[in-house]
Amino acid sequence: MIEIATKAGWREYVEATYDRPAPITSQELRALSFGDRALYNQGRAQYAQAGAFVQTPRFKAFQHAVRDRVMLNTYRRVGKLGLILSGEPGHGKTTSLVEVGRSHELRRREIGHPAAGPGKLPVVYVAVPAQCSAKALMHEFARFLGLPLVGRKTYGDLLDMVANALRGCSTELILIDDVHHLDLKYRQNIEASDMLKQLSERCGGTFVYAGIAVEGTGLLDGERGGQIGKRFEVHVAAPFSLGSKADDSCWGDLLLAMENSLCLTEQKLGSILSVAEVLHALTGGEIGLLKDLLQFASLKAMDDGTEKLDLAAFDHDLQRRQEVAKLLNPKPPRSRVAAHSR
Repeated sequence: MIEIATKAGWREYVEATYDRPAPITSQELRALSFGDRALYNQGRAQYAQAGAFVQTPRFKAFQHAVRDRVMLNTYRRVGKLGLILSGEPGHGKTTSLVEVGRSHELRRREIGHPAAGPGKLPVVYVAVPAQCSAKALMHEFARFLGLPLVGRKTYGDLLDMVANALRGCSTELILIDDVHHLDLKYRQNIEASDMLKQLSERCGGTFVYAGIAVEGTGLLDGERGGQIGKRFEVHVAAPFSLGSKADDSCWGDLLLAMENSLCLTEQKLGSILSVAEVLHALTGGEIGLLKDLLQFASLKAMDDGTEKLDLAAFDHDLQRRQEVAKLLNPKPPRSRVAAHSR
């Protein structure tokens, strides 16, 4: 597992590639030795899990908003613009956050941008720890940057050290994950939030926050929150809906992309759409749950040799869940008064 909250780990994540395995027929797959077939299956699972990223319309809008702010902040001396990605667990916030950072760094490398030159760090990723003080959060920045923390350093010393390092590394994009840990009901979190604002003004990069229900943490409330609210645009990572033609189309496109990423030799592409409503009911439209559900089903199809999703199994699973729900939540008995009135 790649630990992306360090400079070396982030670089490994950005440079990691998981290519789609070469397509083969079911006959060719059966002709492989046990070891070669296991390696091929591992490659398919790895590609589906880590190599295939589905760019949903919401992700594209978020990515474009990040690009615009990076461009504008290059020419702003004060009042840097930022973004907040908010949502419940399982809605793809961290995945979207790091993919935006990875894509940005790869683009900078491809065009030979100075921010991606030797000794530079176009992107920095930090996860806010629970019960976080300003100094503790500063240590997370220092850990990513590989800065030495020797002797006793004051808050001001740490702020200077981190800000100077970010400027020296030409960092353009600072990704702050788990920002919901900065619940402003607690004094130490207020100090950490203020530190991020100070750092934003001093380092020149674009800050992008991601967290669970950020709107309810107080980060956007009061005098402090007013400044953030005016400068940071909030994007919400929400489950996919069904009902309208546009919503149904987006859900269908997601299913088709994930079906294709599984690389099953007998899977007829497009057949997954026949259980679109069932899959939505099973996952609540959450992209994380959908991905897990399909990949477990894909592994089963590889193991039993069918090489295609058991679509009927999804319907049976939904029926079982509905039966269990009825048992756990039986209808209340009618009152005697109600029965007598009838």
